[in-house]
Amino acid sequence: MSLIDRRQGLWGLAALGAAAAVPLAWRRAQAAAAGPTTLAVVEKGAGRVAFYSVPEGRRLGTIPLGAQPHEMVADPARRFAYIGGYGVQGWQFAGEGGHQLWVIDLVERRLVRTIDMAPHRRWHGMRMDARGRLYALSESDSLLARFDTPATAETPDRMIPVGGARSHYFVVKADGTRAYVADTMSGMVIMVDPDDASFAPVKQHIGTAPEGLALSPDERTLYVIDRPAGVLHALDAITLRPRARTTLRGEAVRVIVQADGRLIVSNPADKSLTRHSPATLKEEARLPLPAAAPGLNLSAGGSILYAALDDDRIAIVDLATWRIVGGFATGDAPDTAVLL
Repeated sequence: MSLIDRRQGLWGLAALGAAAAVPLAWRRAQAAAAGPTTLAVVEKGAGRVAFYSVPEGRRLGTIPLGAQPHEMVADPARRFAYIGGYGVQGWQFAGEGGHQLWVIDLVERRLVRTIDMAPHRRWHGMRMDARGRLYALSESDSLLARFDTPATAETPDRMIPVGGARSHYFVVKADGTRAYVADTMSGMVIMVDPDDASFAPVKQHIGTAPEGLALSPDERTLYVIDRPAGVLHALDAITLRPRARTTLRGEAVRVIVQADGRLIVSNPADKSLTRHSPATLKEEARLPLPAAAPGLNLSAGGSILYAALDDDRIAIVDLATWRIVGGFATGDAPDTAVLL
């Protein structure tokens, strides 16, 4: 038995625990339903993107990239994906970091080209708007780049200075008129206009080191996690004025929003997921995990969550039943993923 097959077997027996009875029926339902069957996963430590059949987790292929790819985003057609070359293990680590953006073909499973963004480095956050424009964030230079035709572009169409100290993560509105940046070293959230550098960035200090960000479905509220403090904030997405806050279960890293507006938070210190009310931020449910989940990847329909765990596994969570229904082993340090 190969190493990955053995680890997948151990995952099914041990990590799922009480959920072991669920996967059989769930897998049959998945197999009977039409829809995506492949998960493309950035494996940071392995320096690649790997493709897995879901839900069983058979590895279908890999695309080698380079040192420490981190965030990935795919176009609406799921033909091309774009990955930032971060180049170091995390924002606390020393080193210049990477200067590449990788473009991969998700259908042919190959590297199409590499965009050289030197001298700007540590490309981390990657997003797309509803018009198919690509946005990428340089942490080291606190710059937001926009590519209007990313499938063919070799250079950005816009470069907007964010005005931060270490701009690590961001989200963008669907129409691309505003981007919201978590600046980890200054403790600020910064709002910019990705098209107009003359727009004065709006800054709101929220605590120690903001990281995870998400917009409400109507894009009127911005949710922000102060990672080391373990505090979830709700801000007005127009003014950045605080609306509400709640203390989480220790260190928290990511927040995502379901279609119904409810929030899901990844709590590394507690090794759990928690679900929260969008109105009050009150915790409504908790789901223990076998390991911390640095990456939360929600399927397009919003019913299945693929949580990337820091012990090199993907946990498959059915949000309707709020249970782990499957999982499989991956390469080193899985993070962002795209369902194909």
